[in-house]
Amino acid sequence: MATASTFMQTAETDGTTPLSRRSPNSGSSMLMKKRNFPPGVEPRNVIDLHDFLPYRIHLLATKIARPDDIEIDGGIVIRARDWRIILQLASRGPLTGRELSAMVGLDAATITRVVQRLGELGLVTTRVSSADRRKQIISLTEAGAKAHDQLAPGRKEVAEGLLECFSAKERATFFMLLDRLEEHLHDEPSDDEWIE
Repeated sequence: MATASTFMQTAETDGTTPLSRRSPNSGSSMLMKKRNFPPGVEPRNVIDLHDFLPYRIHLLATKIARPDDIEIDGGIVIRARDWRIILQLASRGPLTGRELSAMVGLDAATITRVVQRLGELGLVTTRVSSADRRKQIISLTEAGAKAHDQLAPGRKEVAEGLLECFSAKERATFFMLLDRLEEHLHDEPSDDEWIE
């Protein structure tokens, strides 16, 4: 395995430069070579991707937040987007479409399509809020709760596997830092007054 020092030496001799910093023993995909631009092209104020949080979070999310489609009892296939909705409804209870959109990172139109599909499968139900008839309340059905319970153990196992690289202390610190970042960015909408 090439070390950071040998990588730097290679970069100096082949006309490329490291795309970003990384620890010598890291197995990160951040180890890449920055390719040469065409003549006259020279971006300035280039962002260091290693320290650019939006990119790092996005890169991790694309690797870990896209579970494979899974067939559950009854021949129902649960897709990644379906699972996101089911997970939130099981963890938080009935939610509005606006809340789901913020919590799972999908736009309102996509939420509507996913909820419609889950409704056709009998896994969720929707009703109009008695407090504001413009809002729909989305809830798991009994079948939806069973689907969640069938999927959850496998999802937990995957999540635990992702954290195997951390010690118990590191895991606690990692989640503490995530909590702090979420609090810093907190803008989660709440429609509590409409859940009636």
